[in-house]
Amino acid sequence: MKALTVITASGLAVGGLYAGGAFARGEVYDLSLNDARMRLEAIELTPESRAVAGGSTSTFAEAGNELTWNVLAGSRAVGSFRASLTAEGPKRTRVLLSYRNGSIDGGFGDRLMSTRFMRSYAETSFYERVDAALDGRPVDPNRAMQAFAANAAAHPEQIKEVGLVTREMFASVDDQLKASGAGNGDDSGHLYARQPTSARESMAAATQPNPAATRPTTSLPND
Repeated sequence: MKALTVITASGLAVGGLYAGGAFARGEVYDLSLNDARMRLEAIELTPESRAVAGGSTSTFAEAGNELTWNVLAGSRAVGSFRASLTAEGPKRTRVLLSYRNGSIDGGFGDRLMSTRFMRSYAETSFYERVDAALDGRPVDPNRAMQAFAANAAAHPEQIKEVGLVTREMFASVDDQLKASGAGNGDDSGHLYARQPTSARESMAAATQPNPAATRPTTSLPND
């Protein structure tokens, strides 16, 4: 039914999502504008689409030829998906998709969800839901995962971006734990305790007596 299809090794139109496709200039379907709108009005976001946007429920809003699904975590809006429809003829409609992530925690959670890697995860899931409705077929989560994987493989810099955010997040947690245990000589709260740096240190650490095994004990009373 689609007029544009760019097939990749994943078997899904990944190029149609980003390279001038569904999230760039839109994708054309052989449906009248009214038919396309009616099909999209009837859909609900899949649990996968809501989860990858950081929420568990969603609401729907319509303004003319723009349809919006807002994703909620409790009462907080954490993201929104939108489909904008434009008639290209009596029975041809262009559908332009967009995704906007909101605020989850005002910190590292927001930074993680705003990375291109995580946005791609949400967008491919939403695309599959819309494409299935407009093509008149069942939703296939595997198609979305294949598209997501193909996009990640083509853009390793996106994975690097997630890695940098994750590393900063754990470093921040480590700093907080160290700060909470500072001044008392206790390293038990450190996320990353210092490890032996040589074979000699490793052997010394392994053969050092356990302080807990040599601490004074109290004899139990005899009956």
